[in-house]
Amino acid sequence: MTAVAEKSKVMNAQHIGQSCQSCSLGRYVETVDSNEWWVKCDNCDQLVFVYTPMPHQLRFHNDPVKYKMYAGGYGSAKTSTCGAEFIMLALNTPNGQGLVGAHTYPQLEQTAKKQILDMLPEELIESHNQSKGVLKLTNGYTILFRSFDDEQKLRSLNLCHVWIEEANGTTLSIFTQLQTRLRHHATDDHKIILSTNPDSNWIKTDFLMQSARIYGSEDKYPRKHEEMNRNMHVHIARTDMNIYLPSDYVETVSAGKPDHWINRYLKGSFIQAEGLVYPNFDKAIEYELTSADIIKNIQEKGWTVYGGSDFGINDPTTLLLAAINPVDGMVYVYSEYVKNRLAVPTHAATMKRRMAHLGHGSLQKLVGDPSGKRKNINDKKSIFDHYAEYGIYYKEGDNRIDAGIMKVFGYLDMGKLKVLAECTETIFEHQNYRYPEQELDGKATDKPIDKDNHTCDTLRYIIQELPDDPSALKSVGYGGGRTIYVKDTQSHLPFELQDEGGAYSRDDWYNDYY
Repeated sequence: MTAVAEKSKVMNAQHIGQSCQSCSLGRYVETVDSNEWWVKCDNCDQLVFVYTPMPHQLRFHNDPVKYKMYAGGYGSAKTSTCGAEFIMLALNTPNGQGLVGAHTYPQLEQTAKKQILDMLPEELIESHNQSKGVLKLTNGYTILFRSFDDEQKLRSLNLCHVWIEEANGTTLSIFTQLQTRLRHHATDDHKIILSTNPDSNWIKTDFLMQSARIYGSEDKYPRKHEEMNRNMHVHIARTDMNIYLPSDYVETVSAGKPDHWINRYLKGSFIQAEGLVYPNFDKAIEYELTSADIIKNIQEKGWTVYGGSDFGINDPTTLLLAAINPVDGMVYVYSEYVKNRLAVPTHAATMKRRMAHLGHGSLQKLVGDPSGKRKNINDKKSIFDHYAEYGIYYKEGDNRIDAGIMKVFGYLDMGKLKVLAECTETIFEHQNYRYPEQELDGKATDKPIDKDNHTCDTLRYIIQELPDDPSALKSVGYGGGRTIYVKDTQSHLPFELQDEGGAYSRDDWYNDYY
């Protein structure tokens, strides 16, 4: 029995013998099956649900949004909260139909199905076909119990409501398919509720990070306003918010556990440091300053800028701009561009607009993925050459992964690197940039997973251009010089004898953007 169920039993006992608030003639007695969640009047047979939610549970129940997730740590009453929510929806929708499911049927039987059956008294159940997983209520509402291991099984359903238990074990395609099933005529208020432990899969990327509201979180999750879905809300509950747990529960459970485990399973955090390349990246997120503030300092106080890019077609092409405060040597990533499936002229036009605020001498270097210097054997041009045709001149970036990661880590560790909260793609990739899980033989790898790391590579190229010691960036006269990136004179040589660096020299620099 959950902690909340124990409280419910106490409340059940407190209601027994009290006068019925419906008819005022009878008194409350136990249900036929002595269900701890209910009492009924011995005169008019009125049933009363005695579930009394805690404040954070009540906030969840009062939230009218169409898709809402209850995410929390162990003992945070996820299952009982969503069970009570689903039952209230069912009892208020006569002749409707709802679905309760988890990834596997054994998992479902041990959690959500058990909770529903525990919470419903015999008086409200008309029939229960266990072999078919169908529960019919006396108001005509049908509850279907299904596993979510096969999307095809869901395609013929017409539903009013859905409860996805342990949603982190399901897939985005299941959630998407269930959204299309919300079309039963018994209600206009269709809903999907999800209960889950925090995870880094789709429940974070496609639900949490797209939710219009996040309640109860101690962490901040920078999101793009244009990607927020007003139909999605997330409610996060820490384990210690359950006031009915034993007083030493959190202390006992957390004993000997690493911080990343405590943050995820007791504090309900979606920011998971286990295996992360930059476990303290959250401390680098700058919430106070805006890009307008940085641009003003560049234009009025002479802050200088370094830029970097990664190149792709299906993978995104990126541009990050980082400004340096010459007073304290702080590096601020203040502008990001991340787009895929666009041609070089389109990328270049947007990049030039992004850099239009840079005055003469502001841009110190613009570095790119060194693979961009390789010439194509057909047209004898490199990616760098193509961008140069549109007035954007790249220098070959330093692509030593281990050295670059250590240098970025150092800047983060010393508190000398900040990323503005509006740079959401950069933040998301760095928060999820991780190493592969350690093999059973104990051998770990120093190579991060090569996925969703395009801004990570870009920032690495930029930081590699800076001194190892960030204090060396402090300079009263910083940014005062001007260097011109000059065309190389290799054009008279045969293509095969030209340096791979392309038509632009490696050591000269062009920074006159306008």
